[in-house]
Amino acid sequence: MDAAEQSLIGRIWAAIEAKDWKTAISALEDGVSVAPESLYVFELYADTLLDELQNMEAGWLLLRKFVRLAIEKDSKDWLLAAMNQLFDSSRDYSRFPSGERLSMGKELSWHILTLCQQEDAHSRAEYYEAMAHFFHEFGNNDLAVDLVQMAVTLLEGLSLKEEVQQPLLAQLLKRLAEYKCHKAVRAALL
Repeated sequence: MDAAEQSLIGRIWAAIEAKDWKTAISALEDGVSVAPESLYVFELYADTLLDELQNMEAGWLLLRKFVRLAIEKDSKDWLLAAMNQLFDSSRDYSRFPSGERLSMGKELSWHILTLCQQEDAHSRAEYYEAMAHFFHEFGNNDLAVDLVQMAVTLLEGLSLKEEVQQPLLAQLLKRLAEYKCHKAVRAALL
């Protein structure tokens, strides 16, 4: 990060902390223009619009741009961040167009699967977890369970420090239990 970008991010955070949303949005717009390569600025802008301001219309427009950039860059970090922006389980997406969200999720998944083949086991586990959110939400819970199980298997096979590996595994196992529970409930209802 160069000095200009650091200064800009300092301005953004000062405005956010002061809850001066007009200044924050102006600085974030400048950030996207001045530092289009900054994933951090895009994520912060989306989070501010969606979480802080609850501006779904502007947030949705930014997410469209975010997804296009992630696909153009074909970068692991951008693709995962875009997938997380679209399918983060802590966010309410009820006011977003589900068809378009599904379409973007499919396109991101296709790019992730293509890029995934060239990645190490840890990166593949991250990709599988991100795609599992998407498939679970759009009704393919069996595939979501399979993806999380593959991520668990990949992480278990890595020689990571225990303090790094255990929280990652715990998170995946929790998600796997949630998806399996959902699968069992759904089967019982059918």
